[in-house]
Amino acid sequence: MRISDVLKYGKIGLETFGASILFFYSHLSLLLISLVPSLSRAFQMLMDESPIWLEVIVTLTRVFLFLMMISLMSKSNLNELKEKQFWDKLMQSCSTYFNKNWPYGFISQMIVFIVLLTGLGNLLIILISGLFTSTLEWLDIKPAEPTAAYDACVYFLKNMSVIPLALVYVLKMCGVKPTDN
Repeated sequence: MRISDVLKYGKIGLETFGASILFFYSHLSLLLISLVPSLSRAFQMLMDESPIWLEVIVTLTRVFLFLMMISLMSKSNLNELKEKQFWDKLMQSCSTYFNKNWPYGFISQMIVFIVLLTGLGNLLIILISGLFTSTLEWLDIKPAEPTAAYDACVYFLKNMSVIPLALVYVLKMCGVKPTDN
């Protein structure tokens, strides 16, 4: 493989990453929906025992968030997602996109996903959470459980960034885009 090929496929991975960030953070509805699991997870980290229904809410919200992402990416309404024809067209479109990028485009997207989204994303979350707890200490605010406050911050930020961005990224990797309705 030539260096020009490496650059070409590396660009595909970086474009997928940039498009994922732009897509997620430009849709207020997705951000608002993401607040539900984010706040639930933060609450779970702060409480010794949290009710099981919080876990159910987080799971159902993530499923709804995923369906909303598909709906917005494909420029379809949620009712269309109930139709077999919608899924057939979407799978055909995704299959074409996937085959076009196999294997090098896919591998470059996976590398960017691992390095930037999970690696750098989680590193930033750890740094921000540490800064948050340090700021609490500096302001002389003493949480009952300092590690719980740190964990709550980590889980809140992950649920507002890495987790939903991973969903968007995977959908973009699969080539989810508007279908001819």
